[in-house]
Amino acid sequence: MQLTEARVIVLVENLYQELELWYPVLRFREEGADVRVVGPSVDEVYASKLGYPARADLTVADVDLDSVDAVIIPGGFSPEYLRRNPDMVKLVRDADAKGLLVAAICHAGWLLATAGIVKDRDATCVITIKDDVINAGARYVDEPVVIDGNLITSRLPNDLPEFCAAIKDALLARDPAKASALPAAADPPASSPAYNATAILKNRAAGPGSANYRAYAVLEN
Repeated sequence: MQLTEARVIVLVENLYQELELWYPVLRFREEGADVRVVGPSVDEVYASKLGYPARADLTVADVDLDSVDAVIIPGGFSPEYLRRNPDMVKLVRDADAKGLLVAAICHAGWLLATAGIVKDRDATCVITIKDDVINAGARYVDEPVVIDGNLITSRLPNDLPEFCAAIKDALLARDPAKASALPAAADPPASSPAYNATAILKNRAAGPGSANYRAYAVLEN
């Protein structure tokens, strides 16, 4: 396919790593691809590790994987939140089962492990979660980018040029998704990187009397 035909979704949650989300989003939008940020809600703001805000264009419920060519999972600590969300886990597992490109960098190996898609496959990740990925059955490889079929993994922000180049090459070698287009995007998209306030991470109880907490972010006044 041409990159102008590509449909790419990038997953977001709180404590994402700034470069690992925005570099692929902007890199593939520059190429003319239809890139959407997908999160648990379109009504919330998500804080990066340094407080850079992001918003989702779509929720999982809005995404028909037959209309998608690639799923990109940024790192930071957002995969710890993503892996707690059954809908996000199912999206990644189903994307892999359909043979879509699944590209994960840094701590995103956590989500791959929870989705159960790295067993008996070559993969890399940030070294601090190497044991998690190995215990999920992966053959760990310490290289900037590792490709095993439709799975593309990388280690750190420094690997982003190789990571995105591998995604680009894989997209060019594929036929485009055959289903209808993703829902119409806003103009500018909700996921515009326009920065006008710092996102501050907070926590609230998961329910009345609950000892469990859910992270959420608010924009600084």
